[in-house]
Amino acid sequence: MVQTPLTSWQEHHFWIEILADHAIFVRDYLSPSEHNFVNEANQFAMAFDELRAQLTPLKRDEPASSDAMISFSRKAYHLARAYFNFEGTIQRLRIRNEININLSPSYFNGTLDENEEYLRQLTFYIEGKVPPPLSLLDLMDLWLTDQVVHASLLIDILDPIEVEFITKAQTIQNQFRVYISKNRAMRGFLRFTPSGFRAQQRFANEVAHSIQDLNALVEEVMSLFKIDEVLNNTTLRFLEHHFPESCYFLAHLSHYAPSIPAPSCSLTKPSYLSPKE
Repeated sequence: MVQTPLTSWQEHHFWIEILADHAIFVRDYLSPSEHNFVNEANQFAMAFDELRAQLTPLKRDEPASSDAMISFSRKAYHLARAYFNFEGTIQRLRIRNEININLSPSYFNGTLDENEEYLRQLTFYIEGKVPPPLSLLDLMDLWLTDQVVHASLLIDILDPIEVEFITKAQTIQNQFRVYISKNRAMRGFLRFTPSGFRAQQRFANEVAHSIQDLNALVEEVMSLFKIDEVLNNTTLRFLEHHFPESCYFLAHLSHYAPSIPAPSCSLTKPSYLSPKE
């Protein structure tokens, strides 16, 4: 069996921070008139922060089979499942135009897909087992879509006069859309060809380079955001959210493609890092 490139502690830490961000984005993009949903989203964000605080004292090499990690995983499962249902409700209401929120139904496809992956892992963790990692094909399915959405969101949050950045983001977005089609073809190839063949590894390497391109663009926009030199309609948290997810994608991608060096990036947002980290 292929082993996961991250420890159980790292997986939990990554996913809890991501879901906390998702809850905050829902809260921030809801109309104040939706006060019940605003309050519920805020409660979820605080619950994820509390869960993260409970994880911090655990040893970073704590085995998934330990009583402490199993107990933690059960708490995480109940919270992640409840949040999954909450976002699903928001998405259903958005489709019916029965809620005032400035996020599209397709946006929630991405966040629900990510939540679902953590829930998949948690079904193993609550049994004290290490979950099998996604195959390279399924890893691409999940995170290529995420990269397309991130490029799209970057385009949406930039003021229309920021033409240079928007044009760069559109070029990268189109490249990731090509990759999604290419990965769909890979699924067909795997009917008779074992995963990891050379062309698939070269494809993974191409994807890694494009991830770095998008990282560089978001980094440039974020640096200008911090000194008020780029016109936009977003928050620093929304921009920073891109980096842990791209780092996670690269970490798992490098596990399948030896030509991709293990990334030196962080699985947490830049503003969350202490001076020692």
